[in-house]
Amino acid sequence: MNPLLEQFLTEARDLLDTAGEGLLGLERSGGDPELVNTVFRAVHTLKGTSGLFEIAPLTALVHAGEDLLDAVRDQRLKLTGEMVDLLLAALDQTRAWLEDLERSETLPDGAAEVAAARAKALRALLSGPAAAAAGAAAASPQAPCKAPGWVAGLAAAARDAAEQAARAADRDIVAVEYRPGADCFFAGEDPLQLARQTPELVMLHIVQPEAWAPAALLDPLQCQLSFQLLSVAPLEDVRHIFRYCDDVEIVAYAPLQTLRPDHDVIGELVDAQLRMLGQSAEPELAAGRAAAAAGVLRRIARHAGLALDEPALAAATAAAAEGRREALAALLQGCRPARRPEPAEPRGGAAEAAQAPGAELRAAPLTTLRVEQSKIDTLMNLIGELIIAKNSLAYLARKAEAGASARELARDIKDQHAVVNRLAEDMQSAVMAIRMLPVSHIFQRFPRLVRDISRKLGKQVELVLEGEETEADKNMIEALSDPLIHMVRNSLDHGLEPAEQRLATGKPEQGTLRLAAKQENECIIVAVSDDGRGIDPARIRSKAVERGMLDAEAAAALSDEEAVRLVFAAGFSTAEQISDLSGRGVGMDVVRSAIEKVGGRVDLQSRLEHNPIILVHILRR
Repeated sequence: MNPLLEQFLTEARDLLDTAGEGLLGLERSGGDPELVNTVFRAVHTLKGTSGLFEIAPLTALVHAGEDLLDAVRDQRLKLTGEMVDLLLAALDQTRAWLEDLERSETLPDGAAEVAAARAKALRALLSGPAAAAAGAAAASPQAPCKAPGWVAGLAAAARDAAEQAARAADRDIVAVEYRPGADCFFAGEDPLQLARQTPELVMLHIVQPEAWAPAALLDPLQCQLSFQLLSVAPLEDVRHIFRYCDDVEIVAYAPLQTLRPDHDVIGELVDAQLRMLGQSAEPELAAGRAAAAAGVLRRIARHAGLALDEPALAAATAAAAEGRREALAALLQGCRPARRPEPAEPRGGAAEAAQAPGAELRAAPLTTLRVEQSKIDTLMNLIGELIIAKNSLAYLARKAEAGASARELARDIKDQHAVVNRLAEDMQSAVMAIRMLPVSHIFQRFPRLVRDISRKLGKQVELVLEGEETEADKNMIEALSDPLIHMVRNSLDHGLEPAEQRLATGKPEQGTLRLAAKQENECIIVAVSDDGRGIDPARIRSKAVERGMLDAEAAAALSDEEAVRLVFAAGFSTAEQISDLSGRGVGMDVVRSAIEKVGGRVDLQSRLEHNPIILVHILRR
């Protein structure tokens, strides 16, 4: 990978984390100016650094977010939940594109259209609620791609030329209406030259103002013209030309869909005509069959945009009418398009392709580990001491050659061994410390998760994080991610009641979900708890009997603690309805398996109307 791109990806992810955490904080705090500046600076920096690469859609999307945050920073707009939703969605899209860049160093097909739709929705918020609704509708992926109205007013010759060029290139037509601002010259812009730089330009129309000012009042330093153009270049290439013109009223319309021939249908039509020509040798039918085949050939040519040699077609039709059908058959066969070839498998098969040089590098994305500077400094100091200890071995060798006594050499070697042993142990600890990560590495993703799920469920939830500085091995920390997500989703869906139920039982309207971590000797304990309804042991027993997991007698014999732990059984669920959050009986058994796989254990403590708590114990290293 390009080293500059690799550095950009690392920095971009950090900036996205900063912006995302800041937006969630702004939503809670109601618009802290310093936090607004922090988010704005992160997005602004991301926009600036992305301009170093050919990733115009990503830059355009981040630019739109920057403009919206700038309006919030200047207090022209008040941050709303809708703004946060759109901004977070834009950050998610940007993060997904970073993954594409890491895999292939390019953005996926269609990125320009996605960026344009999302940017339009963000910019619509700058003009008020009505425009925001219109922008959100335009951002829908189902929005139709239609030619703008002004295309119908162009000369027929210009439209036909664009359609023929699009068919020949097997592409869409891109229609652009460019209305530069009156003061664009002072920004160093040359509108006509910019329009003429559009790749694969088919038509350029210069639109004059409806009424020119009198010559004495005409300002030659103001642009009076606008431009309409048609191109058959890829839409992203056209957008790239006008990428810096958003603020001067450039309108780049969705591509005009051209009618393309269906190769399979055309092939079937040609085959049918060939069969018809060869079905009968009766001379009285030959002329009619030949005329019918020629008519089909003309329709195929019009549909597929092919040029027919009319004199040759007339001669072939006459020959076929006289019984010599091979002439017209040859013309029909020539019109039959070849089927599109199937993608060829790499030589040597998929296995050999997977073992090609560099295949492993492309398949496995690079992983980075951020380390505190102090840990690196400690390791460097230990390496310096180790080098000094190594140099002393030469002194012992010379001492042995000089005839030193065995007792004296043994004492010196033992002393030096003690130094090297201490350094080796300290270096081992220092290297292990480099792999240690704070649990904040995984805790930081839960504010967004809790926000999104609680909004979806219509619940008010406060997330409390404790012990984020607690450290464990990187692999252990990453292994906790999915289990914790399962537990948090269960807590939000099952544990915390809706606001009206909480108020009816004397609880505050807002529920509390707590994630806490602490260290005990060589273990860390991560606890997930909430102030919800708790787990009813009687209901657990009833569900276990209903699902055939236990008979009624065995279920009744279980203590409350044992009954509660049945939630870890495979396939067990108390949900009455299946949703996208729960109800399928897959979750807590997966949690237990994942934690036990890394040498940990999970425990559950709960009583009805008491705060349930799930405890996860794992080794610190």
